[in-house]
Amino acid sequence: MLRSFTSRSIGIVLTVVAACAIQACAPATTDIGGHEQQPPDATPPTVSSVVAASHTCALTSSGAAYCWGDNDHGQLGDGTTAPHSSPALVAGGLTFKSIAVGDAHVCGVTTSGAVYCWGFSSNGAFGDGLEDAHLTPTAGAPGLAFQSVVAGSDFTCGLTTTGTAYCWGLGNTGQLGDGTGHTSRIPVAVSGGLTFQSIVAGGLGACGLTVAGKAYCWGNDFFGTVGDGSSATEDGVIRRVAPTAVAGDLTFASLAAGYQTMCGLTLSGAGYCWGANDGAIGDGTLDRHSTPVAVAGGLAFRSISSGTGYSCGVATSNALYCWGDNSDGALGDGTILSHPTPAPVRWPVDHAM
Repeated sequence: MLRSFTSRSIGIVLTVVAACAIQACAPATTDIGGHEQQPPDATPPTVSSVVAASHTCALTSSGAAYCWGDNDHGQLGDGTTAPHSSPALVAGGLTFKSIAVGDAHVCGVTTSGAVYCWGFSSNGAFGDGLEDAHLTPTAGAPGLAFQSVVAGSDFTCGLTTTGTAYCWGLGNTGQLGDGTGHTSRIPVAVSGGLTFQSIVAGGLGACGLTVAGKAYCWGNDFFGTVGDGSSATEDGVIRRVAPTAVAGDLTFASLAAGYQTMCGLTLSGAGYCWGANDGAIGDGTLDRHSTPVAVAGGLAFRSISSGTGYSCGVATSNALYCWGDNSDGALGDGTILSHPTPAPVRWPVDHAM
């Protein structure tokens, strides 16, 4: 692995329901890489989704991909390795319906279901049988049609239009879920014959949600991230190489993945989390949990996300809450005090939700 997930925002996905500006915050006409910025008064595109690590990518409502931030291995996809402090259009003129950001690579699914990847991988996270750097989108996973794609630390997983999950890239801790624990530079089917409605990827593992609302996870289980009631401290096994049912017989509406913390929302909007815990589980403790634990406070959420050491959720009241490690101010409450239970985000007076 080239770099660990150090960004506090890794894994946090923002779905934008209103027009959102892709434009420079400063009035300068060029960014730190010497690239032309959009004028501050230019009409911004409407953004449909944003994903972030040490680099950030966004899809416009028309399916164009823009990326900005770290670009030392071409992860911005514009054909250069120069960093951008403002959005750069991903090369190739492709129209995407989903996009996923990994440690040093990015993958997207086009409207035709084809997967394209760019950036750096030493373990085949592009799915084209190759490794090293791709500075522009390169077709991967030939012969398969996907509805979505997710990315972890040097591995990628995709969900086909029929609900079958495939993964490729680094597999030493079971990230690929194919039952082998081996790395693969081409897509391999996740074992078990399960049909998923969605999949998520953390730093070292992944989870899938079946059409019946049951969660299955695979990959690194040192902190109990698989959620089956065991962890390395309990049974000495640090990985699960095939999908394993999450304990508790809960029915989930959605799942979210942090670096080594997983969360899910039940049909009633109750939040549950498991795995590593710097407060990201939200149960008022710092204890790791190898089975789902209810997020404290009795809140009902309509969406939830998990990052590195913290989680956030949008309540049904539309209020935003975050919990966990706040050493970098990631909880948005105006302090750097960590909270092991949900704390409301403090918005500027003129930007309250």
